[in-house]
Amino acid sequence: MTTLQHSAHVSVHLTDCSPQDADSVFDVLGAAFPAAVDRETGAHCERPPLLANPMVWISTYDVRTSGPAGEPAVLGGPVTADLFGCHRPVRQLEEALSRSFRVEEEGHVVPGDQEVQVRLRLRSRVTVPS
Repeated sequence: MTTLQHSAHVSVHLTDCSPQDADSVFDVLGAAFPAAVDRETGAHCERPPLLANPMVWISTYDVRTSGPAGEPAVLGGPVTADLFGCHRPVRQLEEALSRSFRVEEEGHVVPGDQEVQVRLRLRSRVTVPS
């Protein structure tokens, strides 16, 4: 992997959510950045049976190739998303999320010269009928 490839990759860690909500977020990102580094199209998040501990779903996206703008997506509840990567690619991925979800930045850390970590809270843009 070249430095250019690595610098265009953003690691996304999702917590505080159901497998279905993780799937919704990853589906949006998969449409926006079809060159996922470690996630197959149509892959689904599953929680192992009888697991009571919190889950973290992780995927990495290459933001050099982008797809169409996302449609609003439905989440069952808020999702915490931590984005790790270089400044510009992280912002590109955050912009893609903001086209489909309400996004609130909850934290921003610059751990290194070229890297950034951003914590986001994602919520549905659309209301879920009851």
